[in-house]
Amino acid sequence: MVKLREVFDSCAHPAVAAAALASLGGDVAENLRAVAARDGVPAGVLVGELVREFREHSCPSVVTSAEEAMRRSELPVLTGLQHVLAHALIRRALADKTAP
Repeated sequence: MVKLREVFDSCAHPAVAAAALASLGGDVAENLRAVAARDGVPAGVLVGELVREFREHSCPSVVTSAEEAMRRSELPVLTGLQHVLAHALIRRALADKTAP
């Protein structure tokens, strides 16, 4: 069974993260690319940052939810990455709106 740790270990590297993002596609990938362009960083670098932030700051229930989705998926690492990025983008958006 694939665990979220595999997402953390592989997608924290910018080149691997960029390749995974290209494979992921969809709204999450599109939103992430827009944030990366706005911030002036390569998308793979931003993915790596978000993966590390998620690993360090996510609550256990969010991790459990992501791992449950991964268990039901034919592409568990990409499913896990999608959950990580969606959560991390929401977390950043909320932090941006609440910052003084």
